[in-house]
Amino acid sequence: MEPGWIVGTSLAVLILLAGVIGLAVSKQNRRKNRWGWWFVIFGVCAIISAFVNLSI
Repeated sequence: MEPGWIVGTSLAVLILLAGVIGLAVSKQNRRKNRWGWWFVIFGVCAIISAFVNLSI
């Protein structure tokens, strides 16, 4: 495995977790949180991209 793939996947997972935690906290406080959804979408797309590039 290349180090770039490991670093990219790790950052994507961290961004995804930040989005999920942000959404959970905003739901608990009964607020709308748009950046949380953007982080979740970006994290999922980054992970999909990493797996596609790994297989090439």
